[in-house]
Amino acid sequence: AALARVSQADAARYPSFQISGSVGLSAIALSSLTGGGSLVSALLGSVSVPLFDGGAARAQVRSQEAALEQARIGYQAVVLTALQEVEDALVSLRGNRERLQRLRNASESAQQAALLATQRYNSGLVDFQTVLDTQRSLLSTQDSVASTQAELSADHVRLYKALGGGWQQEPL
Repeated sequence: AALARVSQADAARYPSFQISGSVGLSAIALSSLTGGGSLVSALLGSVSVPLFDGGAARAQVRSQEAALEQARIGYQAVVLTALQEVEDALVSLRGNRERLQRLRNASESAQQAALLATQRYNSGLVDFQTVLDTQRSLLSTQDSVASTQAELSADHVRLYKALGGGWQQEPL
């Protein structure tokens, strides 16, 4: 639209030509309207040339060109922001996937440590505090796994929205 306004302002600087015409019937009496001699037509032409506008037309063109440049810069900023949002979502997604894998490995290790501590307690080699500590560590890593899975889901939603996705909310 901004480009069309620039073209329109530029075209206003040049002469314009107009042709108009009309066709009708003319008669003194109503009964003579049906005859072929009652047909009247006219064709008019006009030329409009902007001679002395004090530079207003040129200023209008410059104004519209500036508006076009502003629209282009605004569009470019929106595109760059969208690309940044996509990149941020992808980086966060990748980081949380790697973190989730490390936490799952840690959870498996904590599970084995808790099992080993329980076996050692049953054998009388360690006290019950050691069993409680390993179980606390296991629960902590499992909690971190669950939190990271939630963050990963949120990252998927952010990426989907950054790529232009949306959804329709179902009426309640």
